[in-house]
Amino acid sequence: MKKMMLMAALALLVPTSVDAAKPVVLEKHGYVVAEPRVGNQYYIKQTGTDLAWNTTRGASDIVIALIDSSADRSHKELYNVPRVVNSMKGPYSVDYHGTHTAGIMAGRHNKFGMAGLAPNVRYHFYNVFYGKNSEYTDSWTVAKAVDTAVAKGANIINLSLGGQDYDQVLADSIRRARAKGVIIVASAGNDGKKTVSFPANMKEVIAVGAIDANRRVANFSNMSSQVKIVAPGVNVLSLGVKNSFVYMDGTSMAAPMVSSGLALVKSVNPFLTPAEVEGLIQKMPKASGKTYTELNTKRLLDHTPRPITITAPLVIKSNYVKEARMTTMKKQNLKSTYALYQGTRKVKTLSISDSPFTMYASGDWLPSGKYTLQGAVTDGKYKRSFTRSFSYISPVKTMVSIKATEVGMFELATTRKGVVTVIDANKKVVYEALHVPGKFPVRSNTSVAYTVVLKPTDVSEKVVTVKYAPQPVQAETDTSAEST
Repeated sequence: MKKMMLMAALALLVPTSVDAAKPVVLEKHGYVVAEPRVGNQYYIKQTGTDLAWNTTRGASDIVIALIDSSADRSHKELYNVPRVVNSMKGPYSVDYHGTHTAGIMAGRHNKFGMAGLAPNVRYHFYNVFYGKNSEYTDSWTVAKAVDTAVAKGANIINLSLGGQDYDQVLADSIRRARAKGVIIVASAGNDGKKTVSFPANMKEVIAVGAIDANRRVANFSNMSSQVKIVAPGVNVLSLGVKNSFVYMDGTSMAAPMVSSGLALVKSVNPFLTPAEVEGLIQKMPKASGKTYTELNTKRLLDHTPRPITITAPLVIKSNYVKEARMTTMKKQNLKSTYALYQGTRKVKTLSISDSPFTMYASGDWLPSGKYTLQGAVTDGKYKRSFTRSFSYISPVKTMVSIKATEVGMFELATTRKGVVTVIDANKKVVYEALHVPGKFPVRSNTSVAYTVVLKPTDVSEKVVTVKYAPQPVQAETDTSAEST
């Protein structure tokens, strides 16, 4: 953890063919990491991040601001990271500490070296230290970086730095950031004390302590009831300058692991407030007698409320769908959309209150096939969507009927939309029109024969033909008795 003002750094650099009569074997299709050094990153599995990657590796509209020393942006693991580079203090001179903390979060999954925990979010790198490998900065420079990060759209700010003394200017910047929905994560400090460094000791900040590969609190980690979560901070492999890879110890290494985990949480649900995110942390199980939670990103994601969900069975056999439903978060500023798709074509716009709804659109019953329900919610800045597919088996049979209702008037009925043609015995078309399902009258001579043809608009349905023949006239018989 880098220090503000006169505190010494404690970050430690270390060298570094199938039988049809039998079932077949199926396997999980999880995300596979192919980085050469990933086996040395014990913290990936210890934090449950390897399993979390099956859900998300980060969304591109979520931004982590790393306020630290200068990350080596030319490192192959950071070269293509979507990022903005800012220097609050002097030239942007690459530094081991900022490069290492950046690598933990942002290292690309490019099969070159190691795997960052949140590779697909965006990053803003802020240099706040005086020069190359400097151990010191001041709280007002950090405050300026916090204000700038908030103005540039940061969702999470990582502060792997701290000091013994409280500063009102930085505290005010952090409170303003929190009020605007920004999550602040800071390292607890490396003094082995039972007090937590500033600004991690603020209630608006998520203070992070360090544990080792055996889940024991590191002997250098500051720990108190103010520490809300711990993460690996001992013998942590990440990036060094000039395309190198190094091991370091410190709460500085634990903090970006928490920032990465929370970035994945925000990627799933960007509408969560800092208080709601902290609530997720507080609900995670704690070791017996402990006041803190151990980072488990998979567990956090499992408990993260989805901003939108759609439930529906895999197969639907009714044209009146009762089983499908979309639900969204209850937040005033969220607007939702809901629609039914056949392939890439939207066939019906639905309302979130449309439960049940009918498989009827554009004047016709929809045919059997694959359909997808697609919903989305947005607050104007962030948008999240969800889809649910199902197979539809239509119970509607394509039919057309004709019957005389009175002299000179027929009643025709169709079950599908299409062109209805009435042809007389001389093959003359006496009526032709496009009709939606339902009954309709046709005027014509009811005493002669006709052929009625329905050509459905849905080309997958067959043309249907029926015949009409007039009823024979019954001769009247006089059954009265003759008088004699």
